[in-house]
Amino acid sequence: MIRAALVAVLIAAVFASAAQAETITFSVISVNLSVKATDLRPKGTSKGDTIVYRNRLLNTARRFGRPKGAVVGSDRGTLTFTGAHTATYSGTAILPNGTVRLAGIVTPLANGALQFRVAGGTGRYAKATGTVLVGSGSKRVLNTYHLTLPGGGNVA
Repeated sequence: MIRAALVAVLIAAVFASAAQAETITFSVISVNLSVKATDLRPKGTSKGDTIVYRNRLLNTARRFGRPKGAVVGSDRGTLTFTGAHTATYSGTAILPNGTVRLAGIVTPLANGALQFRVAGGTGRYAKATGTVLVGSGSKRVLNTYHLTLPGGGNVA
């Protein structure tokens, strides 16, 4: 009887936690500030080569209490090639109310975009999971964040 009650309480806690999680999606324009590439031997893209990025993030719509086009943050990170066509990424996006940490294998998509995994963050984005889609291009790129925030969250 006690075991059944304990199981019921644990199940209720799991469902309550899942019910409080919130999935959010928003986009920003990433404007390139600097790119520094390191090409190790052999010449050309190969294991160990890196690209370090630093970008400014602009609103695509009124969000974070700021108008469309306003600066809402920045990001920086390092793309490290694990082979000629494979890479990992480690970086951080600084947004209003916290940071989003990106880490792991980079997934190239058919349209030239790249997908990065979200590996937590700080503030409102602590323990966030999800992905960031980075559009193709080099100077101004659309970044779309798909985040699940445990305990809910709001970026409006």
